Amino acid sequence: MSKRKGMQYVIRALPKVVEKHPEVLYLIIGETHPVVRKDEGESYRKKLYNEIKALGLKENVKFYNRFLPIEELCSYIEATDIYVTPYYDPQQISSGTLAYAIGAGKACISTPYLYAKDALRDNRGLFARFKSSNDIAGHINRLLDFPELKKNIELNAYNYGKSWGWEDVGSTYFKLLNEIAKG
Repeated sequence: MSKRKGMQYVIRALPKVVEKHPEVLYLIIGETHPVVRKDEGESYRKKLYNEIKALGLKENVKFYNRFLPIEELCSYIEATDIYVTPYYDPQQISSGTLAYAIGAGKACISTPYLYAKDALRDNRGLFARFKSSNDIAGHINRLLDFPELKKNIELNAYNYGKSWGWEDVGSTYFKLLNEIAKG
């Protein structure tokens, strides 16, 4: 966890979501990155706690403050209704958790950083402008209000994500290497 993840934008989006969907729970899972903790302590987490309190969201946001083994992390992602990556670095080149969410067929909302632009194109997810809590709130409400839209995005994500399995990846490499060998 670090401030470049942009979680404050989801927290700021939640009042507009909770107004329509008071049952919403936003889980923030993970410990502060060790390098960040060394340099900044827990200042980002404390800032998030203060925003949650100020916005009256204590029942709608929960922290799970520890590093999770992959199996446990995947269990949380599988239980997620909507996955959000609100990163604010347009040059972000990867997100392991976004890849897991796509593989699990989850409806995803993301800012358009490099990796997400490729992974979520073709109606596999929704894009919010960088640092836009309004966009995030609008997309969350849209997915909750229109289950068929959410289902369609989930199906597109799942069908795309299943091509990332070892069998499919191995087959793709095998075909490529055969083409190269043929000259």
